[in-house]
Amino acid sequence: MSLSGALNAALSGLQTSSTAAQIISSNVSNAQTEGYTRKSTNLAAVTDEQGGGVEIVSISRATDTVLFATLNSATSDAANLSTQNSYLLQIQSILDSTGNPPALSSGLNNFQAAWTQYAASPSDQTLQKSVVSTGQILATDINKIAEETAALKTTIENDLATNIGELNSALSSVQALNVQISAAISSGQTTTDLEDRRDQAILEIAQYTNVKILQRNNGQIALYTSNGTVLLDGQEQSFSIGAGGNTIVTSTGGDVTASLSGGSLEAQTNILSTTSTSGNGTGVIEKLLSQIQNFANIFIATTSGGTSFADIYNNAETGDSELASSFFTADIGDDGLPDLTSFSVNGDLASGAANVKASCATDICNAFSAVNLAVTTTYDEGTGTYVYSTGTTYSATGLTTQRQTFAGIATSILSGFQQAASNIKNQYTTASTQEAYFKSTYASETGVNTDSELVALTNWQNSYAASAHVISTIQSMMQTLLSMVNA
Repeated sequence: MSLSGALNAALSGLQTSSTAAQIISSNVSNAQTEGYTRKSTNLAAVTDEQGGGVEIVSISRATDTVLFATLNSATSDAANLSTQNSYLLQIQSILDSTGNPPALSSGLNNFQAAWTQYAASPSDQTLQKSVVSTGQILATDINKIAEETAALKTTIENDLATNIGELNSALSSVQALNVQISAAISSGQTTTDLEDRRDQAILEIAQYTNVKILQRNNGQIALYTSNGTVLLDGQEQSFSIGAGGNTIVTSTGGDVTASLSGGSLEAQTNILSTTSTSGNGTGVIEKLLSQIQNFANIFIATTSGGTSFADIYNNAETGDSELASSFFTADIGDDGLPDLTSFSVNGDLASGAANVKASCATDICNAFSAVNLAVTTTYDEGTGTYVYSTGTTYSATGLTTQRQTFAGIATSILSGFQQAASNIKNQYTTASTQEAYFKSTYASETGVNTDSELVALTNWQNSYAASAHVISTIQSMMQTLLSMVNA
């Protein structure tokens, strides 16, 4: 090898060391950057007429496709349960579950106690007014539950629409990065930072739905859901909220609600579902409204058997200035159940224009202790009307209970949602821990260890110094040679 060849080889070593030091510097400066992966140089020996040397053939990033797929799955699970947990906590707030007792139970207990006192002294106007006022409080508690549940439903629908928009935006970002990566590969540029950004966008998508990654030509990827629904493959899919506010459709109108499993989208559509109500976080709004409606119906419905709360009041003897019927009133919906926002004590009682019947007080007190006055609502095809009957079974969407007093039914409603919230919270705690574990593990596998980088920097520094020394030596040898020639 000639001196000029040796000089070229040393220069290549100098350039390689300099570039490697730049990469290490970038690694160290981004050690705390979310989503940044460790970059490294891939070297190859150069053998040519100029004397050879070394060159950087590529710059690669640390990655683990299996671990990244596991992290995606854990991210989806945690986001799904986090969303459920958040909404069920709001349900608990609506039901005042932390109250001792909760508002619904407290209102019912006070209403029952007022009737008991009134039955003992039916001529006492103060006790008669207490029956009315406690009935108003119970009705207000039911109104509040209905209004706050409706507001929560609107919030969830808005959150669903927002998350769908964010999913569309993240998919567009991945496709844009696909194009940039292909262009960089074609022009011989490094793509590692672009791939990091793409991975971060994929993790964002995983918060909304499960995502599977498929490799495509020229550095591009395709994204599908776990059951094979396309999210992106050459072109990103576009989703929107469907009719009714609780489904997700494609740009062509196809319903993909069931396909977008995992993540916050599944949690939101499940909670809003009116067709599927099995599971702790499924059909929650439907279950809550149905159970409270059927509870309120206990006090509104009149039955053929004449044994309901309303029957007992209506059928009792009416004295002077006493309200003849309908202690409680409400608009009745197409499903035969009361509209909860209109549920109230009869206006004549509330205004004092009429008094509560005294003759029914004892029987009403007995009704509070009975376990066979739950009201069942059925539709009579022949007459086209709803028919009500009393019995031992209280049944509503998501809850069936036997032989319960009015207070027992209220407790069953409250405890059912408390148990569902507790189950989801426990599952979320587990899922969150798993997500944190895989996130930490992936960061350890692919992230920057500053101690290791500084050791590598020292090695490259020594290499740089050695190459520089070789160059200096060759320059000295060449100077000596020129001096000899000129002599």
